[in-house]
Amino acid sequence: MKPIDKTDIMHIGFLKKENFTGSSEGMRYRFAKKIYKDPDLELIKKIEAGEADYPVDKKTGEKIMNPVKERFTLGVWVWPEPFSFDRTPEDKKTFKEFSFDEDGVMAGLDWINDQKRSSDWSQLSLSWKDWKNIGGGQ
Repeated sequence: MKPIDKTDIMHIGFLKKENFTGSSEGMRYRFAKKIYKDPDLELIKKIEAGEADYPVDKKTGEKIMNPVKERFTLGVWVWPEPFSFDRTPEDKKTFKEFSFDEDGVMAGLDWINDQKRSSDWSQLSLSWKDWKNIGGGQ
């Protein structure tokens, strides 16, 4: 088994804008930015204390009564070949989240290599016959 090297994946600057997928010896993998919208508790406290106003939607001009703050994580998935991420059934994918920074990318790389070592991906790979069962042969 040849491990996936850091030169085989994209750095955090790329992942800020695009998803990245790859494959190695029967296993496919994906790195993607996940966006969560959490209540902006700091701003809400300031609004309640009269220290700030509600933000305004730039398109509509309406006040945003429930302001949120975006939080990012790095999602990493592995699944058996040969199908794309979107065409592979969810129960065939394994997922883990990491911090959205270069350390998270390296931890994700270590994790996919652990996943690669832990299974015989050539045995797990889906057959082209499975294509009909997952809706690809319609």
